Amino acid sequence: MITDTQKRQQILRKIYRIPSEKLKELDDFVSKLEKEIHKKAKILSFAGAWQNIDDSVLKDLTENLISNRQKNKRRADE
Repeated sequence: MITDTQKRQQILRKIYRIPSEKLKELDDFVSKLEKEIHKKAKILSFAGAWQNIDDSVLKDLTENLISNRQKNKRRADE
């Protein structure tokens, strides 16, 4: 089985063989991958945010969800 370090070395060797005119395209691709990683991390930072929510508050939020959304929609339309 190949380790992460070995895989990175393989990728680096391939990068060195890429022609100069393709480096911009490669850089754009790597940047896109980085953005996806940061986006997932940002989303996951909310995990467990409602873990300690009071049961009565959660019940109120779920039971009144539709009416609360309709109220907010009316305010946005004004």
